[in-house]
Amino acid sequence: MQPLDRRRAGGLLLVQAVLLLLVTLMAWFFGHTAALSAFLGGGAALGANALFAWLVFAPYRAQQPGAMLTRFYAAETGKLIVVGLCFAAIFIWLRPLNAAALFVSFFLVQVVSPVLAHGLIRDAQRSS
Repeated sequence: MQPLDRRRAGGLLLVQAVLLLLVTLMAWFFGHTAALSAFLGGGAALGANALFAWLVFAPYRAQQPGAMLTRFYAAETGKLIVVGLCFAAIFIWLRPLNAAALFVSFFLVQVVSPVLAHGLIRDAQRSS
């Protein structure tokens, strides 16, 4: 992958980390349980996405495009497994649990932050 692609992936992970902190702070208004649940939900998304980026953007040989496709599939599979294990562990061990905060935080970090980052990247490309 190009160094620019690695920087964009790192920028997206940074946006997700900032959004995770903001969501956790907002959830704190609903109590400690909501804040912890929100942090763990968003943390599961951020951790899985960091694993995906690490696997996909590791050095590779351009002469092997099939290997790159395999890497994408393996990274996505690993991401899904990590998310599943995180949610299983949270549901088993976290008592009390605020499921709404958990899922809202996961959704915001997983879905909304890439949309925001895409807009920011697109705007930065237009201005340069």
